[in-house]
Amino acid sequence: MENNYQLHHKIKIAKQYEEQGKHLHAIQIYQNLIDENTAFAEVYLNLSHLYENTNRIEPAIDLLKSYIEKNHDSKEIRLALSQLYLRNSRWNEAIEMLNNLPDTDEPIAVFFLGYAHYMLKEFELAKIYFLKFSELDEKTELRHEAYIYLAKIEIELKNYEKAVSYAKKAEVIYSNFWELNLIFSIAYYHLGMYAHALLPVEKAIKINPREAAAYEWAGKIYLKLGDYLKAEKNFLKYIESVEEASSDTYTKLAEACLMVKKAKAALDYFDIAIKLDPKNNFAIEGKKNASSLLNGNKVSDG
Repeated sequence: MENNYQLHHKIKIAKQYEEQGKHLHAIQIYQNLIDENTAFAEVYLNLSHLYENTNRIEPAIDLLKSYIEKNHDSKEIRLALSQLYLRNSRWNEAIEMLNNLPDTDEPIAVFFLGYAHYMLKEFELAKIYFLKFSELDEKTELRHEAYIYLAKIEIELKNYEKAVSYAKKAEVIYSNFWELNLIFSIAYYHLGMYAHALLPVEKAIKINPREAAAYEWAGKIYLKLGDYLKAEKNFLKYIESVEEASSDTYTKLAEACLMVKKAKAALDYFDIAIKLDPKNNFAIEGKKNASSLLNGNKVSDG
């Protein structure tokens, strides 16, 4: 009883040192407890978080690994280590750790497996785990987050109707989440339902005006709907927001300008598109049309 009290007292002191920014003092206390073999999982977790918060990722990983070596069936530490891997984009190591859990049907582990495979662009595998998670988990917020990932996966797999279906399931909780609204827009766009795509993309921009991707999709949707001035405006906003836009984006911007007789601007944008991708046939053909329009204007002006 006395030893247990002393252990908790030392942990409390270590946490106080952490709060004061005295990290070395806290590390020393935690490490002493570990060296004395009196530490339990909480000490390892606290020290691991402290290492991670001070950008010492490898010591944090090694520490949790050392605990697992002594306590092979520790689900708590295996999950903690897998999350540490996930936070540091070490997807394959996270997958290996999660696959070695004593309980392979632990819902949160299944969700993490789906996420890791998604980040590796292994969409079919990710889909299997997110579907499994949605069956295992009760109706929690995380279940609806799984539906968002499933919708994104179906877009990647070009199953746009399924993407809409999963997005609608997520909408129960995430109706005001910008990315879900963008998912609806992208799926409807690919289904040719441009009027349906417009409202959610506008909502996505309103919720998160800093998200560049929403402006690009808005530009594409307005272009399809024939509102060329709004298409131009959104493409320009997107281009201003990213380091480098694609040849396709410049082509679509040029197309919007051409449709409202801004031949000079269209020509300039087609030129940029061709520089970015010399094999962009749409841009090459568009440049010819813009040049013809520009030369026609000069003739009529003359």
